[in-house]
Amino acid sequence: MEFTFATFCFGERYYNQVNRFIGDILESDYKTNLVVVTDEPSKINNQEFVHIFHINDFNPNYLEYAKNYYDFDFSVKRYSLKAALSIGFTKMILVDCDMRVNPSFFNEEKILGAFDENSLSGPVTYNFHEQVHTNSELGRRLLEYEKYFNHEVDKDTLEVMPEDCIQYLSIDKDKFTNFLNTWDKCIEYKQEKGLRNIPAGNIDEMCFSALSNGIKIKNNAYKASNIIYAEHDKWY
Repeated sequence: MEFTFATFCFGERYYNQVNRFIGDILESDYKTNLVVVTDEPSKINNQEFVHIFHINDFNPNYLEYAKNYYDFDFSVKRYSLKAALSIGFTKMILVDCDMRVNPSFFNEEKILGAFDENSLSGPVTYNFHEQVHTNSELGRRLLEYEKYFNHEVDKDTLEVMPEDCIQYLSIDKDKFTNFLNTWDKCIEYKQEKGLRNIPAGNIDEMCFSALSNGIKIKNNAYKASNIIYAEHDKWY
């Protein structure tokens, strides 16, 4: 299979959400791969198409972090991509754990058609220019990374920043590795300087890391909408 979904879950509520997504795939005519990074592998429904990794395989420090929505460090999601890359995938859909399947569109042709080569894309995007002009956390953090790395990204190419619930990545292995290494350094700098992780933590790191490594940023709503969707159990 050419691609995989990738997610992460820490805490009982989120184990249940991932298992709900696995149940959706089981009920679907089309079975796809799912990579899960978690602190409790035994809590995950272990099916043939599910690849489960313990966070200890990557960074045990995340075992100490809060498991509620407001305080959790979402930078852990990069390890879901590292896990998927480690077993040979270079096409991935990085999702939050509250995803659901839309049976009408959940098929290989539709999903593969939503990828663009050498890109990070998503069906919902922020306007980066607006983030900078309004001095938002997203805009400020990305400008911090520019100064730290002494690398200014082309703002004209960053009209969109893919929202972090659903992101499509299709990148060759070497460039993918460099992208993830840059993301690691962004997180190290964020922690060193005490930059906030919310709102929408990691969108700015992902976009900066992508553009720094020659990866395009896109909106793919016209071909990715409604394949999957988020279903929040309750407001946080």
